[in-house]
Amino acid sequence: MRTFDKVKGAPVFCGKTNCLLGVISDLTYCSKEGRITGYWIQNHQWWSRKHVLPIKGKYQRTKKGFFVHHNQFLTPVDNNERRFFHGKDRMIGKPVVKQDGDMVGIVEDVYFLPNSGRILGYELTEGLFEDFTRGIMVKKTGDSGISFKGTSLLIH
Repeated sequence: MRTFDKVKGAPVFCGKTNCLLGVISDLTYCSKEGRITGYWIQNHQWWSRKHVLPIKGKYQRTKKGFFVHHNQFLTPVDNNERRFFHGKDRMIGKPVVKQDGDMVGIVEDVYFLPNSGRILGYELTEGLFEDFTRGIMVKKTGDSGISFKGTSLLIH
């Protein structure tokens, strides 16, 4: 299990030449499948804003960062993919509501499996004071799904 906080800022190297390709600055998710699809790679080149490292790709994670094998390339973003923490359709900061309309919290982070991208849960906040008194709430997805309902997320 992994969260975005654990991979944010991790460097991505080309395994053959040890050349720095960039750093992980965001996650991409597929709104149709409801899973994390890749790591958004940020660097200071003109093509960096449109490429991701697929989560199911062939790479190796070490203490230094991610090493991409020489036969895999960064892929362009698909039309169904959205950014998790940045952009217009981001998921962070969206309110999570139950079917009866009660608000559960606001999305702060995501828990996912690094091999498949399956989302295991969301880290939610109810506000700064509630975080200090009760702690941060983790809503496990389990068998229940989360779908978009307007500007919020609906728990099934």
